[in-house]
Amino acid sequence: LLPAPFDPVRAGVAPERSGAVTPPIRRWSLLGAALVCLLTFLPPLSSLAHRYELGQVLRYGLWAMVVPTLVVVGAPWRHAAWAATLAQRRRRYSELWRSVGFVLLYGLVMVWWFTPMSVRATWSHPWLRVIEAVTLIAGGIGLWLELAESPPLAPRVGGLRSVVLGTAAMWLVWIEAYLVAMSQSGWYPNFHHVAGQGLSQAADQQVAAVILWFMATVVFVPVIFMDAMQWLHGEQNPDDELRRLLREQRRGATAIIERRAAERPGDGAVGA
Repeated sequence: LLPAPFDPVRAGVAPERSGAVTPPIRRWSLLGAALVCLLTFLPPLSSLAHRYELGQVLRYGLWAMVVPTLVVVGAPWRHAAWAATLAQRRRRYSELWRSVGFVLLYGLVMVWWFTPMSVRATWSHPWLRVIEAVTLIAGGIGLWLELAESPPLAPRVGGLRSVVLGTAAMWLVWIEAYLVAMSQSGWYPNFHHVAGQGLSQAADQQVAAVILWFMATVVFVPVIFMDAMQWLHGEQNPDDELRRLLREQRRGATAIIERRAAERPGDGAVGA
């Protein structure tokens, strides 16, 4: 006998909706993520990150925001069996605090690698850049799986809650950009600027701040806008509606069983 065809709805896994990203775009997103990640370790970007703050924050932003977003959009796990199992678990445990935990974890990783101490360490020990890239990308993927659909994985929360979580992550990057721009002596002391050679310290800081602000805006604003529009229009999430119907069916079946058990005469009444 041939096995029954896999039904993503019955299995608790969200199929790709009509408005989801098409497969060709997903493939290009994965290719883009791999290419961007490779370029961050090669000249001229690696040399720029070693010389200027703007290069450092550019590489940092690519690892923390751009690459994770492209990976989630690409959904490289959409045909994997473990992803279907994980999708069912995420639907079973969809509490808000779990999504907040991923946002906090993303924030901690971002702040750690943004500090001057961490940048100084990666400056002295280049092998730490691999660890930085891996942790920033992993933290970003964890965040974006809470904000965007990546079949078969779907966000635990939606609507206004997703807007708040995405906005909080974006504000964190904006605050980092503000710190870089307003630092009087340079946010990263290991970058030395010589008058008349290349960018001045002030110009380097301002450009670095603009890069961080721009990247966060381009990455987060679209998903925040779409979730806000969905919330304002009061559109029901099809997956949430499906879960609600299943719960109602289970309650109805339980009520019928209890009613029949109550109507059935007891052993004492039968013996009498």
